[in-house]
Amino acid sequence: MNRINLSDEEWMRILANLKKLTGIHVGQPDTCRQFISACLWILRSGAQWRVLPPTHGKWNSIFKRFSRWRANGAWEKLLSHFSEVADLQDVSMDGSVIRAHACAAGAANSSVENEALGRSKGGFGCKVHALCDALGMPIKYILTGGQEAECKRAYPCWKTLTPQPFWRTKLTTQTS
Repeated sequence: MNRINLSDEEWMRILANLKKLTGIHVGQPDTCRQFISACLWILRSGAQWRVLPPTHGKWNSIFKRFSRWRANGAWEKLLSHFSEVADLQDVSMDGSVIRAHACAAGAANSSVENEALGRSKGGFGCKVHALCDALGMPIKYILTGGQEAECKRAYPCWKTLTPQPFWRTKLTTQTS
């Protein structure tokens, strides 16, 4: 499996869903594919936007488009679309703490809910609670202050799941 580039099959699934989203301009499919690949490179590498290789395009243009899609909710809609086919035979939750500098809070037009920052024994930060399917793929995530425990967020996240028909079929065929 190539973890660097999108396969044609993966791209066709993403493109079909992108065309359904309101407020998202796909434009030329090849350019949009390059943009998605650039965003995935940033997410996989954890690098700064300015370090994006020129083969992916201009870093500032890609960052601005990424930010517009975030503001429009495109990334969340894509995640929820692809989460619909999750393997719910086993579901797990894990949390990861992201440390923040003390001056990270208090920006203009910000709120505690939007920033998801809090104080814990380890200091000032945010916590990502991710709900994953049997294959370890993320289904849902919640951002909270750094002091929140996973056990408090597991049930609210889990109760929103609805078993898919193939999941019921899988269970009935295994018990027969």
